[in-house]
Parts: sequence; structure tokens; C-alpha cells
Amino acid sequence: MFDAFQQFMPALFLVGDPLNIVLIVLGVFIGTAFGILPGFGGSQALALMFPFTFFMEPASAIMFMLSIYSGAEYGGSIPAILIKTPGTSAAIMTLLDGSPMARKGRPRRALQISNVSGVIGGLLSSVIFIFSASGLAWVGLQFGPSELFAVGIVGLTIVGGFVGGEPIKAFIGCTLGLLLSTVGDSTFGGTRLTFDFPFLYDGVPLIVMIMAFLAAPEGFRLMLAALSGGRGYGAPNQPQGTLIASSAEDGFGFRDFIKILPASIRGGLIGTAIGALPGPGPTVAAVVAYNEEKRWSKDRDRFGQGVDDAIAAPESSNNAVVAGAMVPALALGVPGTGAIAILLGVLVSKGIVPGPTLFSEGGPLVMSVFLGLVACNIALLLVGWFGIRFFVPIAYVPAKLLAPFIFVLLVVGAYAYDNSVTHVVMFLVIGVFAYVLEKIGVSPLPVILGFVMGPIIETNLGRALIINRGDIVAALSHPIAAGLLLLALAIIVGSTVSMVRKKA
Repeated sequence: MFDAFQQFMPALFLVGDPLNIVLIVLGVFIGTAFGILPGFGGSQALALMFPFTFFMEPASAIMFMLSIYSGAEYGGSIPAILIKTPGTSAAIMTLLDGSPMARKGRPRRALQISNVSGVIGGLLSSVIFIFSASGLAWVGLQFGPSELFAVGIVGLTIVGGFVGGEPIKAFIGCTLGLLLSTVGDSTFGGTRLTFDFPFLYDGVPLIVMIMAFLAAPEGFRLMLAALSGGRGYGAPNQPQGTLIASSAEDGFGFRDFIKILPASIRGGLIGTAIGALPGPGPTVAAVVAYNEEKRWSKDRDRFGQGVDDAIAAPESSNNAVVAGAMVPALALGVPGTGAIAILLGVLVSKGIVPGPTLFSEGGPLVMSVFLGLVACNIALLLVGWFGIRFFVPIAYVPAKLLAPFIFVLLVVGAYAYDNSVTHVVMFLVIGVFAYVLEKIGVSPLPVILGFVMGPIIETNLGRALIINRGDIVAALSHPIAAGLLLLALAIIVGSTVSMVRKKA
């Protein structure tokens, strides 16, 4: 049987490559900076940085993007603590006790608890999945084209059934993504949905889709804020010089580390478990970790006044989600968040197909993902510990300055893919479409998942039909494939019934 630990040393050499170390540190720095900007978190940072992965090796690209994601999840806690403005939705739980602690003259302590506990959660979840890789690799050996086709269908139904408040809108998003993935040359011969436009023969580029759906809507909001004269981000009523003022009690030592360790471990385990479930994401993990910590704490009456464990638990769970979410993404091709969908897109752009067989056929890549996360968290500890003062001013960047910068990055990224103005126009058109969809409540995640999974589903269906000589019943009646398709049907029925009951 394949042993994932045979790949440990090759993966370790990959992670330890000097270029990859530089990329990891740079990624953490970039991700933290973006995480500080309210509303512009992990998904948007990854979408903006995607074009920079074109010239990277697969392992380097995925480690760079993972470090950005980890940094962004941590960065959201900095403005939550200092200016009572969470950079990401998950940081709302950190705000509850982090901000009161800062107001009591201990901002550095709150920031260091956030940093250290987040690293504990990230390391814990990474180690858990390093030890579980062998079992996942064995499972991967049981999957052929029929099973991989069924996995793709299950992935779409899971995201369609559990993302957002209305499953029907999520399923519409999946359908739109699948439809857009069929544009261009068909694997079955001919072209589809090109309308005789030559620039559509190669289809819609993945980078254009990702930037249009996951970064453009926030860019448009920034532009509208700039045009309306709004400040954008920041806290206008608080002088910058007073934000990090410390009292004599503002410190964090080894005894404090030991004190928050149990809460950090509990939060990390919660984040790992929730991250492995497609759909909930870091916000749900942070809420659950905070509530559970409050339920069992002896200081539950002081929660909301600046309790150490009340910062440690949600921050640990928040970061643990990153590694946890990589398992269904790599093993099933099912992303739990928009950020993970982009990471899947990085793999696909490098010719690597996510799915159960990746654990058995991916060589040291899978192990390097989790070892890379360990390195990411070490870099996060150093960057977060020593870089606080450098990050604080970012929270005050006004929309009128930030909006043009973001749009220049987006346009350059779309153009750089193939040095084509056509892709810039395509990005703007699809970006407006994505903005409208978001306004009517259609989440971008199902659209991106449908677009990424479309070619994988189609390719594996074609292979299954070839193997079974065109008999689709035989292709889909394999025990594992049939079981997965029945599961997909059950998810569709269950989500439909749940939606009907809510409306009743």
C-alpha cells in the first residue's frame, strides 16, 4: 500500500528550498496586509495574487497562496483589536474581547495572544492531516473515472445545498459555473457557446473568472465608496497615535502562553473539524469555538471584557480551518470557501487534478502542502510578532487611494495572462455580472466551483464511457460511483425540503 510518509523527505526538501521560504514569508506578509482591510480578506487577496503564480512551480505556487490565505485570516484580527473594525468576518469574535482588552491599555497583549493562538491552531491542524495522509491515499486508489465523475457531482450538490441561505440560488450558481466552463472547444468535438467569436474558442480563462467573481465585486464597492466621498476603511474618530498605547501591564510571556494553550488546542480541534466540512468556513468555526469556550470557562461572566481564552479560542479555530479545508478540497475537489476554490484553481492551472487519486499519485505535492502550512505558521508567528506597528497604518487607507490601486492590479492581472486586451474586457464584463449576482444573493463560490469542476466532470465521464463502451448505465453503476450519486440525490432532496419548510 502507498505510504504517504515515503514522500516526507522529498516534500521537506521542497518546502525548505530557499525560494519557497522567501515566497512563504512574502505571502504571509501580503496576506496579513490584505486581511487588515475590512471586507478584503483571503479570497480577494488570493484572487489578486493569482497571476503571480503563472511562472511558479506547482509546489511553490500552492505554498505561496496558502501563506497568503493564512496571513489574511490572522490579519483580520489586527483592526478588530485596535480600531474595533474586523478585517474579516471571522475576526468579529476576536473583536468581542480583543477590543476591550486593548481599551484597557493592553493592545500588544491582545495582538500577541491572537498571533500565538492562531499559530497553535494552524500547526495542530497541519500535523493532524500529515498523519492522516496515508489513509486518504489508500482511499484514492479505489477511485477510477466513474467514481471521480460521481465525486464531482457530489461536490457540486454539497456546495449547492449548504452554501448561502437559499439552496436554489446556490444551485443556480453551480449551473452558471458549469455553463461558463463549456465555452470553447469541446472534448467531444466541435465548439460550444462561442457565437463565432474567435477569442472564445479557448474558453474563459480561469484567472479571469476568479478575479471577476472574487475580487471585482469588492473593487466595485471600493470605487463607489471613493466616488461618494467615503473614507472607506479605518476609524475616523480615533487618533492613530492612541491606538497602540500600552499600560505597564501590557505584556505576554511564557506563563501566559501556558495559560492560553488549552483554549488554543480546543479551538484548533474545533477549527480542524469544521474546516473539513464543505461550507461552514472560518466564521462558523470562530463562533463555535468562542461559544464552547464560554460554556466551559470558569470566567464565563467576564467574557466580553477582555478575557485571554476568549481571544485564543476563536483565533486558533480560525487558522485551523485553513489546513482542515484543504482535505475535502484535495481529496474530493470540494472547496469550503472562496479562498479554497482559488487554491483549487491554482492546482488545475498547473495541470493537477484534485480528487482522491491525488493522494496516491500526486507524489510529494500533497505532503508539501501540509508541511508548507507548518512553515507558513512559523512565518506567521515571526511576521505577526515583529510586524504589528508596520501593519496598523494599512487600516487607515482611504477608499479613494485603495480603489484605483486594486483595479490596476486586477486589470494588469487579466492582461498579463496572455497579453490580451480581450481578457481585460472579458474580466470587466464578467465582473459586472458577478457584482449583480452578489446583489441578488447568488454566492460566487458555487459559480467558481462549477467552473473548476466542469472540465473534470466532463473528462471523467468521457473516460468512463470509453471504458464501458458507451454504456452509461454500466459506467455509473459501479458500487462507489452509484453510492456517491445516491448521496448527491439525497443532498438535493434534503436541501429542497429544508428550503420548502423555511418558506412554509
